[in-house]
Amino acid sequence: MRSMGREDADVRTLGIDVMAHEAACARCGFEFWWVFGLIPTYQPAPEEFTTTDFPRAIDLARRILAAPDSDTQDMARQLEDRPAWQKGRGFNPNRCSGCGDQADWSHLEGVISEAYHDGEIRAAYGRVPVTQWRAIRGRGAGIAWPL
Repeated sequence: MRSMGREDADVRTLGIDVMAHEAACARCGFEFWWVFGLIPTYQPAPEEFTTTDFPRAIDLARRILAAPDSDTQDMARQLEDRPAWQKGRGFNPNRCSGCGDQADWSHLEGVISEAYHDGEIRAAYGRVPVTQWRAIRGRGAGIAWPL
């Protein structure tokens, strides 16, 4: 039996919600859930809202959505990684479940705006190490999310 070392005892976790909004595909009009953000569950600061347009945020969202006991595994499979040649911000990780289109960032930005005004859905919940969250938080699109 392995004893719990100091590094194991010091691992604090934080609850994170994966946010999604139902909207139409830019190409075929198929309605599907767009995964667009992450935010701490308990007493978040509005500026902690983080968009899913960079690799670490995509990985975190995918991991939470793909949990074995969740009903959001299809949402996890629709998330695509940034192509190796693409650099910088402005990436949409969502791929349409109907036609496979991966619209550009400007379409996802419209979905985020709709969610901001119409109400987002907190699609999934997961716990992550605080250090992992600190490595990505605050790197969103500069949006202070209403709480």
